[in-house]
Amino acid sequence: KRKAAFGSVGRRIPYRVLHVINQDGESLGNMHRAEALRLMDQQGLKLVLLRENVEPPVYRLMTGQQIHEEQLKRAEKKKASPKPGVVQKELSFSSAIARNDLETKTKQVAQWIEKKHHVKVTIRQAKGSSTDMLELFDQILETVSEKATYLSKPKVAREGVSTCILRHMSDKELKEHQKMEIKKNNTVKKDENEDLKSNELHQ
Repeated sequence: KRKAAFGSVGRRIPYRVLHVINQDGESLGNMHRAEALRLMDQQGLKLVLLRENVEPPVYRLMTGQQIHEEQLKRAEKKKASPKPGVVQKELSFSSAIARNDLETKTKQVAQWIEKKHHVKVTIRQAKGSSTDMLELFDQILETVSEKATYLSKPKVAREGVSTCILRHMSDKELKEHQKMEIKKNNTVKKDENEDLKSNELHQ
C-alpha cells in the first residue's frame, strides 16, 4: 500500500478513538473522532495523520501554512536522500584547503560522478578564513560541469558548515548542456569575428 502524501485528511477518519496533538505540538490526549472533528472546525484547522501504526493513531491539528512547510521539508529530505541502488559518496574539507588538495578532491568527485554516484560535499568554514564557501562549491561544479549538476544546491547545514549534493546529469540534460555550450561558443566566435572586421576597417 502506497503511503499517502503528508497533508489534511479532511473528515475521512477511519478510527473511532484518536490521540490528538494541537497546533503547537502539545498532546491533547485521546479523544473520540467526533470530538477531534469538532475541535478542527472550531479552530479552523486541518487534521493530519502523523502515526498510523500505533494505538490509538496520532493526528495533529495544523494550519494550511504548517502543512505546506512540512511538505516542503519532506520533499527536500526525500530529494537529498539517494534513490535505491544509487551510491552516495561523501567528501568533507575545510575552507582553508590548499589549492593542490582541492584539485585532488575535485578529481575524486569527477571519478565518482563518472560512476553515476551521488557526491555529498561538506565544507567547514576555517577559523579566520574569509573564503566564500559557495564559490568553492561552484569551483568544484565548474570542473565537472560537463557531466554533473546540483541534486541539492549548496546550503548552510549548521553554523560554519555548508553542504551540497552533486549528481550525474541525465542524457536529456547532457544534450541540453551540449546545445547551450555550442550556442555559447558560436556567440563567442561571432563576437571575435565582429572584432576582427572592425579592426580591419580601422586599419
